Amino acid sequence: MLGILLIVMIVAVLVTLEHFWGPMGTLRKPLPCAHGVVGACKICWAEVERNSRLDGFRQQWERVRRAEIKHLSQARLSSSEAYFAMEPRQFEDAVMRVFRKLGYRVNQTVYVADGGKDAIAWKNKKKYVIECKRYGSRSSSGRRDLQILLAAKHDVEADAAIFVTTGRLTAPAIAYAKDNDIECYDKDSFPNLINHAYGSDEDFSMAKTICMECGKEAWLPLSNDSAASGNALHDGSWHEVKTTIYVSQLKYPDLDLDTPWCQEHQVPMRRVNGYRGEFWGCPEYPNCKNTGGSATRPPEVVEAERIARRAELMRVYSDMSEPLREQWRKKVDLELDELSKLGLRSDRTPEDIAAYIAAKYMQGR
Repeated sequence: MLGILLIVMIVAVLVTLEHFWGPMGTLRKPLPCAHGVVGACKICWAEVERNSRLDGFRQQWERVRRAEIKHLSQARLSSSEAYFAMEPRQFEDAVMRVFRKLGYRVNQTVYVADGGKDAIAWKNKKKYVIECKRYGSRSSSGRRDLQILLAAKHDVEADAAIFVTTGRLTAPAIAYAKDNDIECYDKDSFPNLINHAYGSDEDFSMAKTICMECGKEAWLPLSNDSAASGNALHDGSWHEVKTTIYVSQLKYPDLDLDTPWCQEHQVPMRRVNGYRGEFWGCPEYPNCKNTGGSATRPPEVVEAERIARRAELMRVYSDMSEPLREQWRKKVDLELDELSKLGLRSDRTPEDIAAYIAAKYMQGR
């Protein structure tokens, strides 16, 4: 057995030596490249450098593309016409962004079963309840919609109510809003709200891109449902440039430029909690199972978010009136007493309790 193993090892060594050394014991000469040059070939090196340069241009093109999607998405929100083409959930998010721009501190509710309110907002020590309806231009909101909003206002003890719709208000609804001091924006007055927040419309008809041949900037017009292409002049020659941005993509005003992108569906990925930890996944799952690697956030980012959230809750608590604080303090004390009976209550500082009260208050409970 040892003899067979020894013979196999000797054969393997001889084959290796034959590969690297010629039959006469001299080092085998390197083979020539595709251009017939042995050794360093200037043409080959030029191709390597060009490919490296093109890779840099492609990466730059992708960075510019994402930045333009974010910039144009923000610019699009300055045009009231854009809101009429949005889906209901996207419309709600965009309207809440409008109120934040107007100086409101906005806390959105869940998208379904929201109890007649899409958000609770605060401004100048006043509490507001906001409801949005993304209707067609021929659809109308009636008195019942405003009655539900008014009930939500009383339920969360708000000071005022705001109703926003892309449709129209019926005559009974207009009268009801006037009698109950409900601020309303419909198809005709909604553009005034947008202009108040953003001022004049920004241009979002052109997108900046990068030529992947020379790295030169170029601007291309946006189309509704397809990519655009054109030409850019560089050193006396024309290069074809393109962009994969189109109007229907302009819905990511808060896009994180480092977020991976699903190339198949042309949408930014989202964080998903898997059994192995967080990862980036396509929002079109289960139809798309593309992933973008680990999505675990650095500890310092998580800590910064926690500190910012705590500061926001303390600001809410300081804006609450003393009777309101006392009312919520009693509710929170009952919850903590129940936890204490179950042996689950831990030591809480006065600041912890204040932050908890503010969180409960913002939830409208």
